[in-house]
Amino acid sequence: MENPRENTVPMTSHAPAPRLALDMYVLAQGVKTGVYRVCDELFPRLAASPRLDARLFYRDGDEAKAAPYVAEKGLTAARHDADDASPSDDADILLSPFGVAPSNWLLDEKLLHAHIIYDLIAINRPDFFSAEAAAEVRRIIDSLDAHTVIFVISETTKTDLLAHRPDLSPQQITVIPLAAGPAFQPCADAARKAAVRSRYGIPADVPYVLSLATLEIRKNLDQVVKAFVLYLEQNPTSQMHLVLSGMSGWKLEQLESALAAAHDWRHRVVLTGFVEDPDLSALYSDALCFIYLSRYEGFGLPPLEAMACGTPVICADNSSLPEVVGEAALLLDPDDLPGAAAALRKIEASEAFRRQLAEAGLERAGLFNWERCAEIVTDTLCDAYMRHAARPANRPKRPLAPGSLIGRARRADGSLEANLVAYLDGSHGPRFSGEAPLPSTRRPEAGWPHWQDRLQKQPGEELTEGGLRTRGILKTGSEEQPLVTYVTVVRNNTATLARTIESVQRQTYPYVEHVVLDGASTDGTLDLIRTYADKLDYFASEPDGGLYDAVNKAIPLARGQLICVLNSDDWLEPRAAEIAVDRMRQAKGAALLLTAARVETEHGDMQWDPAFVHPGCYFKCANDCHNGIYATPEAYEASGCYDTSYKIAADFKWIMACLDAGVEFVYTKEITINYSLGGVSGDARGHGIESMRVAAERFPTLTPADVSGLHVSFFVLGKQPDLPEPPADLTEFLKDLFARHASQPDLLQAIAWASVEKLELRMPPEANVTPVKWYDMTVKDLLSDTLRKYPAAHNAARRLYSSIRARH
Repeated sequence: MENPRENTVPMTSHAPAPRLALDMYVLAQGVKTGVYRVCDELFPRLAASPRLDARLFYRDGDEAKAAPYVAEKGLTAARHDADDASPSDDADILLSPFGVAPSNWLLDEKLLHAHIIYDLIAINRPDFFSAEAAAEVRRIIDSLDAHTVIFVISETTKTDLLAHRPDLSPQQITVIPLAAGPAFQPCADAARKAAVRSRYGIPADVPYVLSLATLEIRKNLDQVVKAFVLYLEQNPTSQMHLVLSGMSGWKLEQLESALAAAHDWRHRVVLTGFVEDPDLSALYSDALCFIYLSRYEGFGLPPLEAMACGTPVICADNSSLPEVVGEAALLLDPDDLPGAAAALRKIEASEAFRRQLAEAGLERAGLFNWERCAEIVTDTLCDAYMRHAARPANRPKRPLAPGSLIGRARRADGSLEANLVAYLDGSHGPRFSGEAPLPSTRRPEAGWPHWQDRLQKQPGEELTEGGLRTRGILKTGSEEQPLVTYVTVVRNNTATLARTIESVQRQTYPYVEHVVLDGASTDGTLDLIRTYADKLDYFASEPDGGLYDAVNKAIPLARGQLICVLNSDDWLEPRAAEIAVDRMRQAKGAALLLTAARVETEHGDMQWDPAFVHPGCYFKCANDCHNGIYATPEAYEASGCYDTSYKIAADFKWIMACLDAGVEFVYTKEITINYSLGGVSGDARGHGIESMRVAAERFPTLTPADVSGLHVSFFVLGKQPDLPEPPADLTEFLKDLFARHASQPDLLQAIAWASVEKLELRMPPEANVTPVKWYDMTVKDLLSDTLRKYPAAHNAARRLYSSIRARH
């Protein structure tokens, strides 16, 4: 992600171009499918770009196979072999066009990984492919991680990819529309056309319908044959032929059956086999029309190539094909045989209609350009590399196949579920609605929030206000384009407030608003706010009762479907709102999004990922950045306001109130906020004391000794001074708690969650036994020795243990 202070790291004339490694796998194989054509058009352009320093990366044995192509194209870039160590010594970015890259390339953390994805047909419709081919595509999709730069060739492919891998972010996926290429243009050379007919066995002087594709089941060529035969049966005097061009693929039984069923019309169907590139323009141009009834396409280059040659097109109306042909082709259902026959008849009967379609097709094809495609790829890679170079130092190691975890994390409704072991981006947390009535101190305050557009002036108090709302300009959002509201409360902070405000102004997502409440500052803060009066949606200045009192006044001023509390010394990543909207748009029913923060430390930038929130957090703390949380209005209505009697931990108490109210959380490790250390929140001792108070208020039957014992045993933010040491025998301590509080399943659930996450069983040195996770042994002991006396608690803990072990 970019640092908002610089939006992107500027590329200067003195900065070296990123070293781009082109994975030569596809070009080395030499199989001239659509994937090959993409590489053939794109790679030489990338290699020639002055903004990139290209080199050729070869997998084992590929260099010799690619040598003729490299010589033909004059590619002079440096080379790198798969077995060479440290690929990042030779490159900054690796672009793979197909197939999973060698593991030492993938696991090199210094490399920025990029991949081109064409379609997910082999995953969505494995019946169209061999088992080996489907498995290869699945391996490719599984290899993509949260930081892979992904190029897809259509919006359809992007949608399919996000449906299969909801942990990926829409922001990391860039659509690169393909093109027909300069070689595809109308051919008026009669001699050249005649030569092509002769070369491929097409009878001279007869009109023909062309369909060009690899002969495989997905291309639906059996229906093309059937539609053509139906047309001939309806128009027996027609001299029309059908030309099927392309290399043989797999699962051809249906095509062979359709050809056999053509009977007396079989001689009208010509199978040319593979057609060499120099012959394609003449083949397209000489056809009366082009028909493409494929059942699924990631893009569909042949219809676009036909259009570029001035050939009328009949096309299936599914997947990406409408994106490609627009309104310049006749679109129909791929199984509509009468419709296809009628379209052929209409095209053959009217020269004017053919001319109309041809002109529309030429105009449409002109919208697609390989130079523009290469430019999009170059821009995306350069921008992504600058963000990659600025990633925090503590980023996790890259797994080889992160997508393989999807199956274990996916719910029945297709969403992902977070758990103690790990979570993928976009995962939902389970609901923890109260099994017992909440204490009165935890119930939402009646009448809060009372949603309003402006503060109400209180008798005897001064209220200064301004911004767009005071001029009658009110922003709204919709389900598809929700409004994101940032609320900032401030007092006496001229040092960093401008940075905060400007980070909201720089959001890439357009539907945002910013509300700023000033607590009657005396240092010029209000004057600073006034300089942004034309950009802020609303600001006001009046005395308040402290930080959380100000937040309680600010939240009801939000008009957005998503609300984020943004501190005046923190600042947003430019794509923060976009990330939040993308994640919550996918998260049906969820009301709270927790995102990651970038924290500047003396050791460099560090990433603060949101912790999984569960009932045990009452004792270990919900270690989540409050400024990285996006809540719906419904979440605030369910949770109630921030407790103003707290000075530090009211946000922690509010998060747990959301959990108790049954609010569904969503988690992502995408960075949205830059968090400043220090201030009141940096008081570890005060935070610990208030955290214990939160637990004591939530579970009033706990004694002070119980609360402090649980706190020192599980609290994740370190030991605070003046607190006792953890219990000498933690198992006995927990058994005693379970025995004394057996009638409180919500308390037992909280203790069990804290225990399962945190503890390890420490064996004495003389036992010579490797330490094991505490829940492998001690939880079982508790279940058998203690909880069986209390069936409700026993069942809750058993379900918890089984759930955790199933995902470990």
